[in-house]
Amino acid sequence: MMSSGEFGSTTRSRSGSETEQSRAGHRMHAGFSLVELMIAMVVGLLLISGMITVFVGTKRSSQLNSSMAMMQEHGRFALSSMVSDVRMAGFQGCVDSQVRARIRATEAPTADYSVSTISSSLIASDGSWTPAAPLNFTPPDDVGEPLAGTHALSVQFGSPETRTILPMASVANDVIIAGDLPPIVTSGDLALISNCQVADIFKVTQASNGVLQHAAIGNRGDNRLSAPYGLSVNDRTRVMRFEANIYYVGNTQRTTAEGDPVHALYRQSWPYDRPPVEVVEGISNLKIRLGYRDPLSNGDIEYVDPQDGNPGSGRIESVEIGLLMQSFEQVASNPDSRTYLLAGNAIEPGTALNSNATNYIADRRLRLAFGSTVSVRNRR
Repeated sequence: MMSSGEFGSTTRSRSGSETEQSRAGHRMHAGFSLVELMIAMVVGLLLISGMITVFVGTKRSSQLNSSMAMMQEHGRFALSSMVSDVRMAGFQGCVDSQVRARIRATEAPTADYSVSTISSSLIASDGSWTPAAPLNFTPPDDVGEPLAGTHALSVQFGSPETRTILPMASVANDVIIAGDLPPIVTSGDLALISNCQVADIFKVTQASNGVLQHAAIGNRGDNRLSAPYGLSVNDRTRVMRFEANIYYVGNTQRTTAEGDPVHALYRQSWPYDRPPVEVVEGISNLKIRLGYRDPLSNGDIEYVDPQDGNPGSGRIESVEIGLLMQSFEQVASNPDSRTYLLAGNAIEPGTALNSNATNYIADRRLRLAFGSTVSVRNRR
């Protein structure tokens, strides 16, 4: 039998145990203190800030790499197109380049093929060209309007893809392409024909099933060519398309996100009444220097800007081409302050473009200069 003292002791023991359990449970459900919350918030903010910094850095790096890759691709393509044409300048089959092809077409972009094979001009602020623009060419005044202060390059040549012909009984006969081959010219095109002795540039008034007509309505000399091509046994006559291309930097009439104008390299091909073709965008400047070999000064080549004219009595045998590419958006960290060399012309930073385009607006756009010196193959 339990005494009253023992019962009281047991009751107090149980009560104390329940109190301790209640306190322990209270401690288990207690929240963070204010200091702990502030520390956690600071750590979280530091982590978020770090993540934002990494993201911004990665995005900028991606923009820089993308812009640089695009400029390299566009610049190489533009330069390659111009270099390819310059190397072909003056080509007229197997006939010597010093033999002047007779201009039969009344609307031809040249009056003297030996002179117009390569030419370059400075584009003035009033839109005029020095020397004058190629024959029968009127520069556009809207989309593709030439950029003042830059240079233009004109190249003319016979296409490297040629065809043999059947013998012509007379100089007034149609030109009939031999064999069943794809056509190289169509009605309205200009064609060049040569046999290693003479050459003619004529308008194809009608082309059908390999028969090229050269009627008097589009040609001089009562539609007569210089020779009955293909008639002799050893005749090496070839007929080809006549190419005439003009390269220049023009305004696309588009703008960037910052409102800056977008310029591009344009190619205007004959017939000149067609709109110019935008080759690549992002080109802000084109500079050309023509290399003349003067036989009166030890045969050295002297390079001059197009507006300076021929320094001697020689012909153009080499061409220096300089292109300046720039990114569309201002993705660099700091404004560009470098000086670029384009075909012997220093292009420096500035606040506004001058009349000779020897500077650029110093902003945060990326820029790359491309250049090449090209020898004209068809010079003998």
